[in-house]
Amino acid sequence: MKNIPIYGITEFSETDLVTAFYANNLRSHLQSHRFVNSAHKHSTYIAVLFTEGNGKHEIDFNTYEVHPGSVFLLTPGQVHSWELSADINGYVFFHTESFYNAVYLSKKMTDFPFFYLQTNYPVIYLQDEKLEPITSLFKAIYEEYQTNLPFKFQKLNSLIDLTYIQLSRSYQEHNKVVDKQPFQYNRIKKLEKLIDENFKTKKLPKDYADLMNMTTRHLNRICQETFNKTTTDLILKRVMVEAQRMLIHSDVTVAVVADSLGYEDYSYFIRLFKKQIGESPKKFQNRMTNSAIVNSKNDLLF
Repeated sequence: MKNIPIYGITEFSETDLVTAFYANNLRSHLQSHRFVNSAHKHSTYIAVLFTEGNGKHEIDFNTYEVHPGSVFLLTPGQVHSWELSADINGYVFFHTESFYNAVYLSKKMTDFPFFYLQTNYPVIYLQDEKLEPITSLFKAIYEEYQTNLPFKFQKLNSLIDLTYIQLSRSYQEHNKVVDKQPFQYNRIKKLEKLIDENFKTKKLPKDYADLMNMTTRHLNRICQETFNKTTTDLILKRVMVEAQRMLIHSDVTVAVVADSLGYEDYSYFIRLFKKQIGESPKKFQNRMTNSAIVNSKNDLLF
């Protein structure tokens, strides 16, 4: 079985911050690292600002438009790929969680609304007066990364903090964010982690309610208040993301995917997949495979 590649920072950087931080202008980044032409994951947080060009950005099988002013914010482990025009440009930076968290005693990466949860909306579309200051910050990060001046680490950390603060203000204007009360937030984070660890073997809301020492009804109410979704919806979403990943990025059959995800009834899995995704697993697999072949022939950077 083929595995989806996972890239850290060492694949991109050769500087003194090789394991913690990387930044580049987007055109140079794409031209220098063509090994990421196919779908892949990162073990780091990623921020990408597009200033020129257009295209599409697929993140865990959701497709988002790319145009000047688009800012994408990805958490570790998300699968993504691009279809970008030849005139694309902008800025990109990666960093580990510890790069940011180690500096501050009273705040952390997940304080920012786009990083609260893995299910948060991953893009901000900026225009006019809000785009200019963000572009200046991304440019300052890129330029500082090229230097070898004293306190480089500290300045980069301060710049990304300012960038995230500015982006958070715009994000909250356009997206529904979690009411981040500490106790409620911690329970949602725990549920996400439990689903991620157990979705292949535990499919029922009661399974997770028991693990969290609460009633199924109480857990469902938390999910409804936070996401306007049921606990079952969240479990199925994680299952379907994994199913789609396997169908596209592995050389296994639909039957093997069903079995791997804990569905002994192959026919039931097909019906469930079709209900959730809108087409059968085989049709989805064929469509995505054919699309990848066509895209590889296009004159695209990424």
